[in-house]
Amino acid sequence: MRGAAIAFSTPKELDHENLFVFLPADYSVVRSCNAGILGIVDSTGSAAGSTGDLSDSQFKQTVTSTIANIQSMYWDLVGAIRDYEIKRNSVNLAQISLQNNIKEVEIGVQPRISITEARAEMANREVDMLASREAIVVAENNLRSVISADRNGEIWQKVIVPADTADFKEYQVDPAQAIETALRNRPELEQFSLQMEENDVNHRLDQNLKRWQVDFVASVGTTGVAGPQSINTQTGEPLIDPNFIGGIGVANSTLFTGGFTSWFAGFNLQIPLRNRSLDAQLAQLQIQRRQLEMNRTSTEQKIVVQVRNAIEDLETNKQRVQTAQVALELSQEQLDGENKRFQAGMSQNFLVLQRQQDLATAEGTELQALIAYKKSMISLQQAMYNLLGSNDFEIARTLSRAPTGPLFR
Repeated sequence: MRGAAIAFSTPKELDHENLFVFLPADYSVVRSCNAGILGIVDSTGSAAGSTGDLSDSQFKQTVTSTIANIQSMYWDLVGAIRDYEIKRNSVNLAQISLQNNIKEVEIGVQPRISITEARAEMANREVDMLASREAIVVAENNLRSVISADRNGEIWQKVIVPADTADFKEYQVDPAQAIETALRNRPELEQFSLQMEENDVNHRLDQNLKRWQVDFVASVGTTGVAGPQSINTQTGEPLIDPNFIGGIGVANSTLFTGGFTSWFAGFNLQIPLRNRSLDAQLAQLQIQRRQLEMNRTSTEQKIVVQVRNAIEDLETNKQRVQTAQVALELSQEQLDGENKRFQAGMSQNFLVLQRQQDLATAEGTELQALIAYKKSMISLQQAMYNLLGSNDFEIARTLSRAPTGPLFR
């Protein structure tokens, strides 16, 4: 610590015959020779930087979770719209069957009950179509709620039209590389590293308090003096040097020339004795360090399991998509064949309607498998923690960082 002070004082009531002015000026220096104490500035700056990095990591984790949630709701909306199209197409097929049955009943080819069957089936499919349309509105509202926190925002007045379709694009992933990427990118592990770094900084700070400390202390001071002349009543001679006769101006001029200079030099030695409270703090920091290491190891294991499960879920949904596509092709062939048999008089109306319903069910199963595959990709990318990079998101890091170098030596 360094400091200097200059001050002067005068009586409250100025008596020009008995006025003395004193202008003291002091300059002192204290220099610590404990290397550990000199490193406190470095350690404190490092701790502040770790705190900033921890906040960045937690913020990035929150953003990743939010983006994953938005993408999942987005694919829910895509699936709801496609499901409505499937239901509407099924209603159209039922309507075509009803019109054909009416014509065939009029010419006496089909019994009148076939018209009733077609109308009942079309009504049931219309109910399903209305439910799927409601699902679109629900999916839109869920997506709006996570996009905008303003209940009066413009997005609530607009229709969300997805730019993507639920088509199948295989996502290639190597399990070993996925695990390595997750262990390198996951914010939980980064936060553990930052917490352990902060723990090490606090341990060094407390350890420094147990060291000896030597402070060299030095000070120098001077005083300027001035005042009125005094006369010896017996001899009539002046008692005060003429150089000191005057007011503030003379006192200021004699500040460094009057010979009223003093100085001091010395040192302070601090030897810390046994400090049980400090020892307890150090022991607690060591315990916290071991706990952080164990928690980090446990978290790494959980991350590995999470990545493996995400890969397995992705592979399972891939097989679901492939199987559902085969089932859809076969359902379409069965419907085409049943229509031909019905036109040839070798089938019945309810069998055609059943094949139409089977086709709609197969389309819905394929759609669910595709949406599940898309969500599996999101879950895997979130587990690997490359979701932001895969979607061209970038988060700026904190710019206000503590200085990394010491402020003094």
